[in-house]
Amino acid sequence: MTGVGRKISLRAALIAAAVSSVTLSACVEDPLSLDAGSAPGASSPTLDFTIVSSDLPSWRDTAYSGFALPSEAAFNLVSNTPDMASRLLALLNVPDTIRTFADTLPVDRFDSVSVRVVIDTVGSRFTTLPVTVRMVALTRGFSEDSATWSQAASGVPWTTPGGDLGIELGSAILSEVSDSVRIEIAVDQDSLMKSWQDSDGEPGFAFLVDGGEALLEVRNVVVRYDALLEGREVPVSRTQSLTENTFIVSPEMPPIGLGLRLGGTPASRFYLELRVPASVDGVPLEGSTINHAEIAFTPLGPPSAPYELERDLQIRTIRLLADPFVYGPKTPIGAGTLTLQTLDPDSLAAGRPLRVDMTRRVREAIASGQGLIRMGLRADPDGQTLGFWEFASVDAALGLRPRLRIVLTPPPDFQVPN
Repeated sequence: MTGVGRKISLRAALIAAAVSSVTLSACVEDPLSLDAGSAPGASSPTLDFTIVSSDLPSWRDTAYSGFALPSEAAFNLVSNTPDMASRLLALLNVPDTIRTFADTLPVDRFDSVSVRVVIDTVGSRFTTLPVTVRMVALTRGFSEDSATWSQAASGVPWTTPGGDLGIELGSAILSEVSDSVRIEIAVDQDSLMKSWQDSDGEPGFAFLVDGGEALLEVRNVVVRYDALLEGREVPVSRTQSLTENTFIVSPEMPPIGLGLRLGGTPASRFYLELRVPASVDGVPLEGSTINHAEIAFTPLGPPSAPYELERDLQIRTIRLLADPFVYGPKTPIGAGTLTLQTLDPDSLAAGRPLRVDMTRRVREAIASGQGLIRMGLRADPDGQTLGFWEFASVDAALGLRPRLRIVLTPPPDFQVPN
């Protein structure tokens, strides 16, 4: 082949290759030119679902009481206001002997006995001053754990509601209020101390408030006395806290009904069990991204005085490892703590729901393949206030029932375009 012939053949080959390249490129779509909604791996829309508790695969809720009794609370109440009468009951176990540097000697007699009462003015209300704080002997013993305004112990009623009162042991007048109030009640009765010594403090005594109207939140009671030991001439000073104490209130706390109660003294908690559905409106939860989940509880109206919530209530969500409906109210089946939040009584009174973050719990329930969640809500600490609040349960009217909200993104649909 001549040189000219080779040039013509090379040009023909190049033209054929160019035509073939154009033909092949026409058979493949340019990804950048596709509609964004039909592109492979296009993002899915975020969906927001709200499910009423009664529409879930299963839901159970209940409220239990007694997690902190008045005897275990961080405060005691002494009151004579129109809304509430309250009295502090106490025992003092007086020692038979007192240890000195060298010996342990019996007590011959008690001199200069006084009782110091420390009052928290922040938690107290003083309607009118002055008021008189009285220390009165009880003529009947009481149970620290079960005494109420109507009964001295479980199944044992007081002769007179509010405590069987005897002689007055001492009193003090509170005429002004400052940041910290301490009152001293003199109890110069050696025979009284001896009788408590012989009976392990029984039957005890009570603190009352008379005169003007006041609600006193008592934080501490300390008995101070000088004990003269056998064979000694110089008395030994001692300070002693109460052996047992509790407070009793009228009107007594109403029983728990259908509401889910939080707080109060005795303290109440509420527990619930639910199952997360496998899908919502045809959207499977498994494989979806759970962006957020929460349960909203609708607050009911504030309870009647004196049990309205007057200050913020700290609450905590707890994880339950067993069925609370089987094991009962105080069986230790909780493990670990979840979220901590504050209940504002003004917001609750305005109807603002209590929202509990469930994002992590819902993700875990889906991953387990069972969808089961058990949890509880409690005051932290229990017994921090006399007041409580209740929320609507699954048995409430439809518009009040708890609601589970789930915000999710379904898995993207990888379809190959035609």
